Amino acid sequence: MPVFSFSSFTFRALSGALLATAVIGCGDLADEADAPTRAQQLVDGGVPSLLDAEAQVHADAGVQTLVDAGSSGPQVPAAGECPGGDKVDFSLVGWATQSGGTTGGKGGRVVPIRSAAELVQALKDKKKNPAPLTLLVEGTITAASAGVSKFDIKEIENLSLIGAGAGATFDGIGIKVNKSRNIVIRNLRVQKVRTGDKDAISIEGPVDHVWVDHCELSAELAGVDKDDYDGLLDTKAESAYLTYSWNYLHDSWKASLVGSSESDTFDRKLTLHHNHFARCNSRLPLFRGGTGHLFNNYYEDVVDTAINARVGACLKVEANLFRNVKNPWISAFSDLLGGTDLVCNALQAGAIFAHDAERREPLRCTASIPYEYRGTLNRADAVADIVTAHAGVGKLADPTAF
Repeated sequence: MPVFSFSSFTFRALSGALLATAVIGCGDLADEADAPTRAQQLVDGGVPSLLDAEAQVHADAGVQTLVDAGSSGPQVPAAGECPGGDKVDFSLVGWATQSGGTTGGKGGRVVPIRSAAELVQALKDKKKNPAPLTLLVEGTITAASAGVSKFDIKEIENLSLIGAGAGATFDGIGIKVNKSRNIVIRNLRVQKVRTGDKDAISIEGPVDHVWVDHCELSAELAGVDKDDYDGLLDTKAESAYLTYSWNYLHDSWKASLVGSSESDTFDRKLTLHHNHFARCNSRLPLFRGGTGHLFNNYYEDVVDTAINARVGACLKVEANLFRNVKNPWISAFSDLLGGTDLVCNALQAGAIFAHDAERREPLRCTASIPYEYRGTLNRADAVADIVTAHAGVGKLADPTAF
């Protein structure tokens, strides 16, 4: 069990200077009467003219501060103290490698999928056969052509669902994984889902061993109600041994939920690394209970909150980069706080903390990480270039090879 401690402050100075913010004070989704205006300004590339009184500051746009492990305030580590290089490695790492690992349909048949009807039938047939199978999706599948409200990966094991070549697109229809194990979802673009659960990808337990890699998931942020769409990559109930890597999640009110309610605190054992989160309101992720490891993710243009550790969660937050982000890590909107284990994160221009009665500094905790990942870990100052170059669809020479 992680051991927590707590200290509180309302705003943080960085390297002797205060960083300018590009967003204004905001609240939880249920309380955000003015957030659509801020979201529109953000998408249009503008900066709101009104800043929080305690956060209105000026600084050099190049300022970067590294936050050391176990520290509630910023520290700049000595040269060589923060590990990581600039090597790019697309191998599976993280919690999905543990307790038997995740292989999906590797070693089995590869079946081309060119229509929604073919996909629905292939998933239905897979329930009857545990043999490894890769479904290689080509082109674009629309909600209108699907004949179903979502693509259900249900009661299935040993499956890879992969976009061919430059990536396949699910337009307006999402994927739900339920009562399944050993699943790989890769090189797929899922966008603007308003059918079914309105999630781009939903993982709802009992589920174990899922790898979501090199996908692009998006909705809309400006000009829509916060409930027109749901999540981009949501994880609920008894789901465990999960890795989400090299994905591009953007333009969303509710990007990534981990735990659907205050009582949904299953230890999901989730790793998120080398993901690009851009132009989102919050939930990057919202993480209730359990253990998480977030490293080398690139956050930019976040309106409200980024990493939100709640209800006893313990998250190792390591070598991530935040640019123009309100509340990079926080514990908000739960009576029971969550914790963070902070290691060498980079805060660049516009990354600010604005704590209040509902948005509090997380507890300190120590996360136990059992797997080897140092060969994949990049320096925080290299994260923006590496992630923008390699996250999302169409970045793999052969997406079926892993």
